Amino acid sequence: MKYSFVLIFALFSQLALSQEILEWRAHTSFRSIIGIEQDSLARVWALTDGGIAVYENNSLVKRITKLDGLNRLRGTSISYDQASAKIFVGYIDGVIDVIDIEDYSIDRLEDIQRSTAFTSKSVNELLIVDSSLLAGTDFGIVEYSISNLLVKNTFLKLGDFDSGSRINDLLVVGDTLYVATNQGIAYSPIDGNYSSNDWTSYGSSSGLGNSSILHLGNSEKDIFASSEDQNFKYDESANNWVVNNSFTNNVIIGYSEIDNTFIALAQKNIFIKNGSGFEAKFLSNNIGTALINTKNEIFAFGTLNGGLGILNRTDLSIEYINGEGPFTNLFDGLNFDKGILIASSTNKFSGNGNIDQSKGFYVLEDDVWINYNSLLNSELKELGFQQAFTSTVTDRYYYFGSWGRGVSRLNKETKEIKVFDETNSSLRGWPADDPNFPVITGLDTDTNDDVWLVSRYGGSPLYRQTPGEDDWQSFEENSSVSSSDLYENLFIDSYNHKWIPLQNAQSSGTGLLVLDTNDPENSNDDVGVKLQIGASNGNLPDNKVNALIEDKNGEVWIGTSRGIAKFIFPELIVEGSTQERTAQWLINEDTSAVSRFLLRDINVSTMAVNAANEKWIGSINQGLYLLNPEGSKIIKRFTTENSPLFSNSIKSIAVNDITGEVYIATEGGLISYQDIPKGSIAKMDELKVFPNPFNYQKNEQIFIDGLSDKSLIKILGVDGTVVNSFSSEGGRVSWNGMDSSGNMLGSGVYYIIAVDDSKGSKGVGKVVIVR
Repeated sequence: MKYSFVLIFALFSQLALSQEILEWRAHTSFRSIIGIEQDSLARVWALTDGGIAVYENNSLVKRITKLDGLNRLRGTSISYDQASAKIFVGYIDGVIDVIDIEDYSIDRLEDIQRSTAFTSKSVNELLIVDSSLLAGTDFGIVEYSISNLLVKNTFLKLGDFDSGSRINDLLVVGDTLYVATNQGIAYSPIDGNYSSNDWTSYGSSSGLGNSSILHLGNSEKDIFASSEDQNFKYDESANNWVVNNSFTNNVIIGYSEIDNTFIALAQKNIFIKNGSGFEAKFLSNNIGTALINTKNEIFAFGTLNGGLGILNRTDLSIEYINGEGPFTNLFDGLNFDKGILIASSTNKFSGNGNIDQSKGFYVLEDDVWINYNSLLNSELKELGFQQAFTSTVTDRYYYFGSWGRGVSRLNKETKEIKVFDETNSSLRGWPADDPNFPVITGLDTDTNDDVWLVSRYGGSPLYRQTPGEDDWQSFEENSSVSSSDLYENLFIDSYNHKWIPLQNAQSSGTGLLVLDTNDPENSNDDVGVKLQIGASNGNLPDNKVNALIEDKNGEVWIGTSRGIAKFIFPELIVEGSTQERTAQWLINEDTSAVSRFLLRDINVSTMAVNAANEKWIGSINQGLYLLNPEGSKIIKRFTTENSPLFSNSIKSIAVNDITGEVYIATEGGLISYQDIPKGSIAKMDELKVFPNPFNYQKNEQIFIDGLSDKSLIKILGVDGTVVNSFSSEGGRVSWNGMDSSGNMLGSGVYYIIAVDDSKGSKGVGKVVIVR
């Protein structure tokens, strides 16, 4: 068959595009520092919960994450060896990464991880001693040869301590190695032997209190130690340890001395030796975590929430450096608004005021992060707004729901922030717990731009706010639910039906309420229906509903603690018959599968729809899935084992339809994946085709961009012969470069014709194929 399009063969130039389809991007914060080191080039390496940040001349010059080859995003320990120019990073699973400071290449030591003798293998401390790397672990010390990176020895028993004691810190003073353990302090000559008989140990009978020692340090004259709640100093004359009261009530977590200047770091203060005493510098809202001495006139220290602190030794001023990016690595409640990402942080409570105050919300626009939290914004601080974890978008505002602190509204244009809580609105919480603690678990917007929210377990659990108003209208529980059913979440479909997952007071799922509020001003016309498991009750896969979405065809999909189902005609749920209220489970097209239902046993945490109507499914602990539009096949699956995902626990997913980029909030942080489908265009013209030329030896897919919502695509040779054809949904699609029989094409120019008959639209492109 031949196509006769005279205009097709008019030559036009098209530049090859360099878009990185199918690539990952990390969006991590480097504010929370676990450990720091300085290399021979005077660069500071900060080990953070978002990867490694490298600072030079007080500027962040390099970010290293799991995408660059790190074993995990968050390490547990760091050390530098000047002779080999290597940075060593330890992890909770026993792995040690070895990073070249010049080219940032990464090797991996997995000996500790592979060991089956111990279940807990965390590398808590790393120390260079001569030509060896000592790894202090949960079960003892492992010695590596730095020259060949092989294990030289393992030391499990240190003097009188139990075999397999946890190692918390390592310190060299002169020719002696000191070790902090959960049973006290042990020391041994540095002779390469470290046999059990070489160690002298100090426990509670030696003045060390509860004996679990976390930190060690020394000055020119003294040796120091710290437990969780006390500081100690070694009394050489008595061969014993005494309580060190030099720092009042501050427990020291790092000691350092350079050029006769001694410094000690606590969580809230940094202490500088001044004559016979110490001068304390308050760390403001920051929390100290790690200390090193650096070259020149500065000391560097890490904080839990403020990034890298630089203390000038001359005037004792402190400068904090944290680089650009999100304030924390806590993300939930993702949403997109015309290419702008909004995100909440977390509902989790740490008990530390400075940390919990940082749990606000974010706006990402044009790759620039704007952070909002009680540490940065007076409006949020005034009402103590924190622990935001839900969000929604209206024409004028962004809304963010919190755990117990109400809801915050951000004006898109003016950036004005207003918080609504129990002190200035009708919002209330759970009567059986604390009605003045409104937990906003559900937040969504209807087609009238009204905002609706669910106050978890509230006496009046459902609220509505009309555009621009400050008042909230409350709604009592619908009569279709029982007294033990409590509102937990909220999703609003295109028919303005409210889908409300239900739980009991013990947080067990009790089903799903579908509510039609009709005229919101008239509560008497509200109609609801309760759906549960069982063929005659709604046929839910499970009574605990965790996620709901509406796809491009108007179907409502529900994700439960045990599988996924969908309602084909959601508009008929409330007024329809039992049959129309029956959920359809996903049927696996693979007839040889163990279960005929796709993802029957997955514990769903979140879902999202892309431009091609494919479904992204996040799970509690099984990673990420991409399903075809019908839900009959798994197109892709990503886990920490086969992808850069930071965690298999997925909190939230949002798709940027403009670019096709998928943002994934995990338990470990935020990451994005550049997917193929993207939003369609209204009228097709010149198609973008890349890579161009396409080489079978170098490339796997050809990407066709600039399509309408539904297109029929034909691939033509220069003589007009159709070599392949297929349909597409969304604005971008991929093609493997094969003909309709799966064969490679000959080298040459091929034309790509996309037709959308429903819109009378046509797009034309071309690609050079090299075989």
